[in-house]
Amino acid sequence: LFTYKKLFRSKQWYQRRVRGDRTVRIWDANTTNCLWTIQHEALILGLSFSEESSLIAVCCDDKTSKIWDNRTYEEISTLTGHDNSVTCATQNGTMIATGSLDKTIRISDIRTGSLLLLLSGHTAAVSSLDVSTDGHKICSASWDKTVRVWDVHAGTYRTQGPRVMYEHEGCVSCCRFADNNEKIVSAGYDKTVIIWDALATKKRHQIRAHGSWINGVAMSRDSKWLLTCSKDRTIRMWNVSEADRMPVVLHNKLSMGYKFTECVDCSRTFKVEQRDLIETGEELTQCVYCRMPSREYYSVQMGTPRETATEPRTSEEVTQEA
Repeated sequence: LFTYKKLFRSKQWYQRRVRGDRTVRIWDANTTNCLWTIQHEALILGLSFSEESSLIAVCCDDKTSKIWDNRTYEEISTLTGHDNSVTCATQNGTMIATGSLDKTIRISDIRTGSLLLLLSGHTAAVSSLDVSTDGHKICSASWDKTVRVWDVHAGTYRTQGPRVMYEHEGCVSCCRFADNNEKIVSAGYDKTVIIWDALATKKRHQIRAHGSWINGVAMSRDSKWLLTCSKDRTIRMWNVSEADRMPVVLHNKLSMGYKFTECVDCSRTFKVEQRDLIETGEELTQCVYCRMPSREYYSVQMGTPRETATEPRTSEEVTQEA
């Protein structure tokens, strides 16, 4: 697993590599020099950097996660409590969340290792975790083919449960929040990438991205670019700001029976709904944005506060009316 984090998340530029020899190696991507090596007794399944890259969490198949200081190269703490291998972790401040083959998510204090929250609900192994930049929500991907969003700040999951998204047709291997927390990206064994509306927890786009299962995704800070890597031995970069124009997106929607056309005014590709054809009686040529009345229209039809306000009448005018 190779991850470059300068463009897509971290302030530092490190390359991290997990090997089958039970070591973690930290590399300087500028000089390609190995900075230091972590040796473990157990097989390493995942890694997580803190936002400032000062701490590294190493997930192991011996049911533990070990926290290392990236500056002093010393082990800070060992997190225990899972009943099976720890597969993934994500950090925010002093909080760390770990996922496991035991189907649970444990949120702990990263320094003391004390348990803060235990999240359960997945019916299969938890494969990936990510925390929003404000620390309020955690998204989790699982082999049960779902992505779940947990509001750990408000605690609504306690009474309402997490928000569950079901669109994947196979095990979900990875999920990530966009830096603005408005989108979630997930991918998995169905070879597709799904971009979700994080607030409404609804699918926005689906991309048939690779020829084999996808094991990693990352989104740029401005949410315009998406990076995916796959077992088909390719790494691909997508301009998701123009997702509606992607051939793979259009093909997927056309296969579902949707009809698309190009706006004659702004050249935006938009979906034509059947109800639009029934209501108008003719095929639409403008997208919804170009069909919206202008502000001047609303000013004339509705009247601005200044236009509709009634001027106070003088006593002479009142007397004359009487």
